[in-house]
Amino acid sequence: MNKGTVTQTGRNKERENDPFTSIEDRLKPLLLSMKIMGIYFDPTQAKNKVEPSETYASKTNPPGWWRSINRLYCYTVLLLLWFNFGRCAVGVFPLDEGLPLRIILTTWVLLCALSAAIIVAACQKLTHFRSFYKHWDSVFQCPSTNNMGCGSKFPAQYLKLGTATGWFLGTFNVAALCTIMFYDLPISPVYLKAFARPFPESKWVIIFNIVLHMFQSGVWLFPIIFISIIARVIRAQFLQLAKILSRQIQEADGHFPDQLTELRFHYTQLCQAVDIVNRSFKWLLGVRFILDIFLACFVCYQIINGPLDIFVIAVNVFWLGGSVMCTLVSAMCSSGVHDAAHSLLDDIFSIGTQDVTVEQLGQLNLFLSKLTGTSVGFTAIDFFVITKEFILTLSGLFMTYFFLLLQFKIA
Repeated sequence: MNKGTVTQTGRNKERENDPFTSIEDRLKPLLLSMKIMGIYFDPTQAKNKVEPSETYASKTNPPGWWRSINRLYCYTVLLLLWFNFGRCAVGVFPLDEGLPLRIILTTWVLLCALSAAIIVAACQKLTHFRSFYKHWDSVFQCPSTNNMGCGSKFPAQYLKLGTATGWFLGTFNVAALCTIMFYDLPISPVYLKAFARPFPESKWVIIFNIVLHMFQSGVWLFPIIFISIIARVIRAQFLQLAKILSRQIQEADGHFPDQLTELRFHYTQLCQAVDIVNRSFKWLLGVRFILDIFLACFVCYQIINGPLDIFVIAVNVFWLGGSVMCTLVSAMCSSGVHDAAHSLLDDIFSIGTQDVTVEQLGQLNLFLSKLTGTSVGFTAIDFFVITKEFILTLSGLFMTYFFLLLQFKIA
C-alpha cells in the first residue's frame, strides 16, 4: 500500500515538473513553414493588444519587432498574390490555343490568393486561431482532464510527414516550372506566353513568375496539411473519450458511470473547440472545394478533348491529381472529425440506469441531446457538415461527369 502510494506520488510530481507544451508549440514545424511561405503570423503579436495566454507560457516568444516584420511580410506576399491574379485575369483573352491553360492558371492563382487571404485574416482576428489555441490548452491543462485519462494526444509523426510532403511537392512543382521555362520542350512556348501575359516574355518576368510560383505552391499545399493535422488532433481526442466512456460503462456493470458528468463536460469542450476552429476552416474548405472541383472538371475535359501531346497530358494529369488529392484529403480528414464526435452514441444507449437519480438522468439526457442534435464537425461555409456521405456524393458526381465526357468524345 505504501509502495503504491509512493509510486503514485512520484508520478504526480513528475507530471507537475513536466512543463505543458501548448498545441501552438507542437505545431511549430508546420507553422514555421507557413510563415516562410508568407501565410501565417503569430496571432499573439503586440499590435493585437492581447496579453499572452493565462494558461501557459510559450517556450518561444520572439521579440515584438520580429513579429511585426513577419506580419508585414505576410501582407506583402498576400498583395503579390492578388496582383498576380489580376495580371492573369487581364491576360486570359484572346481566344486561341492557349486559352485552356490560361483558365487553369487563373483559377489556380485565384485559389491561392483566396486561401492566403482567409488564413491571414484568421491570424489577425483574435476569435479564430488565437481563441482555438487558448481554449484547447485550457482544456488539457485542467487537472480533471488528466484524472479521467483524457490527456492530450498529438500525432507528431503525421505532422513531420505532412510538413515534409508539403515541401517535397512544392519543390517539385517549382522545379517542373523551371524545367518548362528554361528548357526547349514542345510545350515551353505556350507556357512562356501564358505565364508572362500581359507582359513581354523577358527573363526578369519569367524569374518573377517563378518566385511567385514558389509562394503559390506553399499556399496551395500547406493550408490543406494544416487542416489535416488539426482534424487528426481533434479526432484523436474524441476517440480517446469514446474509449474511456466505453470502459467506464463496462466497469459500472449496469449502474450509472460515476464520471459521466465530467465526460460530458469534456465532450462539450471538444465540441466548442471544433466550433472555434471552424470559424476559419469553413471558408477555407468552401473555397477549396468550389475551385478545386472546378479545376478537376475543367482539366478532365482538357485531358479527354485536348491535344494528345505527352507533355501536355503529363501536365494536365498533375493538375488533375493535385486538385483531386487536395479535395479528398481535406474531405476525409474533416469527415473523420464528424465520425469520431458521434462515435459515442452507441455507448450512451448502453448506459445502465440501475438506481439512477434524477440529476444523473438529466446529465444523461443532456449528453444524448448533444450527440443527436446539431452535427459536430467542419463545414463548408456553413452550408453542410462534411461527412463520408459528402465524399461519396462528390465521387459519384465526378465519375458521372467523366463518363459523360468520354461518351461524347467517342460519339
